[in-house]
Amino acid sequence: MHTRIIGVDLAVKAAHTAAIYDPASQTFLTKRMRFRSSPQEIDRVLAKARTGLSGEVRTIVILEATHMSWFEVGQYFHRQQAEVYRVNGRSTKAMRRIESPHAHSDKLDGMTLARLYLVRKHNLVRWTPPGGERLALQRMARELQRIVRQQTAIQQRLQDLTQWTWGGWRQLIPALYQEWAMRNFYDPWTATDLGEEWLRTRLLEDMPKAKTDWIASWLQRAEERKQLYADSAVVGFDYISHFVRRELDAMDWWTQRRSALLKEAFLPLYHQLFPEDVLVTLYGVGERSAAIYHGFILSIERFLNAKRFVQWTGMAPRSFQSGTVQSKRMSLSKQGPNLIKATLYQNAQVARRYDIQLAKVYHDQMVLYGKHHIQAVCAVASHLASRIYALLRDQRPYQLRNLQNQPVSPEQARAYIQENLLVPEDIRKQRKRRQS
Repeated sequence: MHTRIIGVDLAVKAAHTAAIYDPASQTFLTKRMRFRSSPQEIDRVLAKARTGLSGEVRTIVILEATHMSWFEVGQYFHRQQAEVYRVNGRSTKAMRRIESPHAHSDKLDGMTLARLYLVRKHNLVRWTPPGGERLALQRMARELQRIVRQQTAIQQRLQDLTQWTWGGWRQLIPALYQEWAMRNFYDPWTATDLGEEWLRTRLLEDMPKAKTDWIASWLQRAEERKQLYADSAVVGFDYISHFVRRELDAMDWWTQRRSALLKEAFLPLYHQLFPEDVLVTLYGVGERSAAIYHGFILSIERFLNAKRFVQWTGMAPRSFQSGTVQSKRMSLSKQGPNLIKATLYQNAQVARRYDIQLAKVYHDQMVLYGKHHIQAVCAVASHLASRIYALLRDQRPYQLRNLQNQPVSPEQARAYIQENLLVPEDIRKQRKRRQS
């Protein structure tokens, strides 16, 4: 069987560039062939690759993940029975530095991609279109991430504002009542004029089971700010109060949109695609997290092994070895999708409290290796990623196990962790000081 390798340097708006390589003769049939994302143009590239050959031809297409241009081109090549491989731009860049360190062009990128298959063919996994529903799940996950970012930005603005105008509220007002105080009585002159008894009565009318013991210290702070500023107009508390209410209204809007996305689109689609998902059997992984993983993983078959999967998540530590020198426990590569890294970190926070083996990882990182909390949780996240790979590969539910790899119940696991694997408070405080 004859083989032809097509390296495609994709463009977003301009024409793409294809380089066609013949492995048998180790020569390029063409080093630069321009084409657009249309069936006729792509068929022209395939015809050129098969020129002069009779019988079955194995056609291999290598392309980078350039925006979404790779998808429209890749899916058509796939439907024409070509083997499609999508590679990371870092791989192309690294190889181009070897072949053409002082030059860069679309032509050179296409040629580099064609040769890349010969260098890394054992590390590449053939790409197949995941389907529109899987892609929709990923888009919803990204939309959810954007909503959370908007909410976080509003929270940060309000926190910075209260730090400036009030000297901070985090230690002054319980979190449950901060929005109530912000929305109604942000101006310290207004709060002190109404008085403590009136504010207590108003709070209990709005929130009947509310605690009111914090109001006195809040009004004391209000008096201090009045003495500091002397006049409300110095800061513009009237304008700031209106701004705060607009920000809180925006926060409510984003919260409603997030709730609607989860209940009406994201989770229903997840339930439709994965009615019996094994990922939710992992402690720390709920339905929303599982949907995020599925939306980005698309197909677990595209990862050759657990090591490659962990590397893709960005939770694999870097490594270095030269001569007799070998560096261990280096920083994370952080190369994976940001949402996957964030989700793994959040899930690891919970999983370490219920899974003995993961709790052991966290304990050893903190106690034996001197890591601080964030580093230890990232180590747990790396192990959690390996478990996710195994569950999706084998399609089996997760079983809690002890350190001897024997099955245990959730109650037994929790009791063992509480008794043997809690990090001593003095060590936690010491690590916290080092982190700061």
